[in-house]
Amino acid sequence: MVEEKLNTRGCVFSLLYSVGSFALACASLSTLDPSDRITVQKGALLISLGFVYFVALTEFLNQLLLRTTIGHSFVKRYRLRVSDVLDITNKLVSAVQAAFSCIAGLFVCRWSCPRNFLHASHFLSESYAWFAASYFFYDLWSMYKIYAAEAALKLKVKLGLQSSAAGDNNNQGGGRNGTAKGDDAAGNGGMEKAATLQALEDIPSVAQGTLSFVTPCKLGIPSFAKYLASHPLMVFHHLFIGSYGLVVISYLRGGLGDCVFSFMFMMELSTPFVSFRSILSVMGLKQSKLYVINGLVMLVTFFWCRVFLMPYVCYYYSQVVNKPFLEAVWNLPWGCKVSILALFLPQLYWFRLMVRGAMKVFFPPKNKRNTTIAANSCANEEEASANGGPIKASQSKDSEIRSLM
Repeated sequence: MVEEKLNTRGCVFSLLYSVGSFALACASLSTLDPSDRITVQKGALLISLGFVYFVALTEFLNQLLLRTTIGHSFVKRYRLRVSDVLDITNKLVSAVQAAFSCIAGLFVCRWSCPRNFLHASHFLSESYAWFAASYFFYDLWSMYKIYAAEAALKLKVKLGLQSSAAGDNNNQGGGRNGTAKGDDAAGNGGMEKAATLQALEDIPSVAQGTLSFVTPCKLGIPSFAKYLASHPLMVFHHLFIGSYGLVVISYLRGGLGDCVFSFMFMMELSTPFVSFRSILSVMGLKQSKLYVINGLVMLVTFFWCRVFLMPYVCYYYSQVVNKPFLEAVWNLPWGCKVSILALFLPQLYWFRLMVRGAMKVFFPPKNKRNTTIAANSCANEEEASANGGPIKASQSKDSEIRSLM
């Protein structure tokens, strides 16, 4: 019991840091009037608290899955590796940020839009821009950790150095030949606890040399700089939203267009479904009805919030200024037009990928259908006989580690 308490202490502390930082951020705004602006000093406080919040929340979720009994049962049930756990926690934090963004956008929209489309403003628009900017910078590093964990696992397997991480020992519960009943219960419990603690140590970090900013890491894992260079679209999206978006909302807009930015915040409505789709994929549930239903909801919300919403806002603006749609958009400042294109074009690209994926699910090629079914059947039988039970299909993490947010 003492050992279990020690194992969960870090989980509790991380939760307290996360809740405390968010509470401090809310308290710092409690004395403001709705039309007040956010100063640089208060903005710096909010972005600092945002970093603490998102890092602590990620650490709490990692500790929850890798230290607690419930989390370990979840990891064991779905045969998750360390990189899988990091991927799941990354997507959960992304969903939390998206929920906050939608709540802030809805609140600002209900306040500003009925009063004055162009001139009414609420402090929550700028304050959340400061707080959320930290997420987009944090997320680049978080996604790099997933990439490094997967690369380390592949290299260890290739070199025969695979460690007994939580996800690598999940088949122990069923036994190599399905005869786990004869194992010593106390011994298995000790092995599982050791595997759980080893999984925590296997999380990539700078201190261990498995993460590096510029130079190659241990075993030749690419550096953070090389990872960024190999994912230009994802990096542009994060930096554009995190830095340029913050500057525009806080300063360059000149106090105008608060209603417009409230709609931009609500574009994140589709993100929880994108995240949940990725989580289901990691858990090996791509063939489940839940995965299909979530995919359809994701497709609808993505189209509504990220493809349809921006032209609608432009149309709304044209009605306010009483000009034809094209004329109103053309007369916008060049900075606005460039920003709209930079934000809108990636959404079209990602929506195209989603539609192509949906078409493959619902309308698979006839010549591939029988081949795929036969191949999956043979693969499942071989895996089941080798491991004493069914396991999830192999996944390509290089394709999973991408940003659709």
